[in-house]
Amino acid sequence: MMKIVYLTHDINPKDGWGRYASDLIHGVKNSGHDVLILKEQDDGFEGIPILKRGLGVFSSALKVRKFIKNCDIIHALDGYPYGIVGVIANFGIGKKLVITGVGTYAVEPLYNFKTASLLKWAYRKSGRVVTISNFTKSEILKKVKINNIKVINPGLDFRKFNRLHLEISEKFILSVGALKKRKGYHISIPAFALAKKEIPNLKYKIVGSQEDRNYFNYLKELAKENRVEDSAEFLGNLADEELKKLYQTARLFVLTSVNHSHHFEGFGLVFLEAAAAGLPVIGTKGNGIEDSVKGGYNGILVEQNDIEGTARAMIGLLNDKDRRLTMSKNSYEWAKSNDMDSMVKRYLDIYKNI
Repeated sequence: MMKIVYLTHDINPKDGWGRYASDLIHGVKNSGHDVLILKEQDDGFEGIPILKRGLGVFSSALKVRKFIKNCDIIHALDGYPYGIVGVIANFGIGKKLVITGVGTYAVEPLYNFKTASLLKWAYRKSGRVVTISNFTKSEILKKVKINNIKVINPGLDFRKFNRLHLEISEKFILSVGALKKRKGYHISIPAFALAKKEIPNLKYKIVGSQEDRNYFNYLKELAKENRVEDSAEFLGNLADEELKKLYQTARLFVLTSVNHSHHFEGFGLVFLEAAAAGLPVIGTKGNGIEDSVKGGYNGILVEQNDIEGTARAMIGLLNDKDRRLTMSKNSYEWAKSNDMDSMVKRYLDIYKNI
């Protein structure tokens, strides 16, 4: 049995990062290992909220030191600030350290003069750097040359999201993800409006945190400008059971993520959640979604910021029932092959071998 100390933002499964952290940590714990969670956000779940960013990384490292003296592995879930905290805390102690590059904060701090040197140092000092997608790996390697890096895609708790897909009379497409610019809703909403001209009874349901009020208000105005304010529904965060019902009854899953100032989609776990319910999916190229969607097999990958191309993909799948049903079956198999157990096993192998 090993003892692993995890450094993370949170383990709240209401967003992609929290769900990924929660699934990995509890998967390791269920494999018989001892875990301790040190986190930044007091999310009401297991763990001790002691981590800070900015100048707080140094005081955080001092606090972390007392927790890692008797552990076997330190695992930081993203480069900034947790990878940096882990390396500083481990100075002179010499524990095995793993840093997982989750997405934006594995890369964006490499372009900030205040954090670039520290993060490069952290990656070089880590026993293993893991990224959740090939895109994130390539973005890190643009700024720091390391050999100790590999890709482990996130896995899905397939049993939790697997449901028989039902085609009900209501036609709607579904998006799941916080309302922030890099999720690309300013692309998917006008694309939906174009698709609705071909399919008049089509509706659009958008599930996700609305904390970014400026962007949320902009999206509501955009829906009005495109005359789809009565057909595009913003639902906020939902309980898992409510979300699974939407996955089960939607016609398509769409998330048109865009890269914005080194902020990008690190993987897109929601694509696997949708796939587990048998949904065909539409995503974008040039980010981590290329690892979560098998283009041409269970979905379509379009260029970023391409409203017309996204609309054509929507219309094509919605009007071609045979293709949609084929992709539905393929989605199920794709999600099943990306089960969480495989991800956990690969991390356990790293813990044992570094």
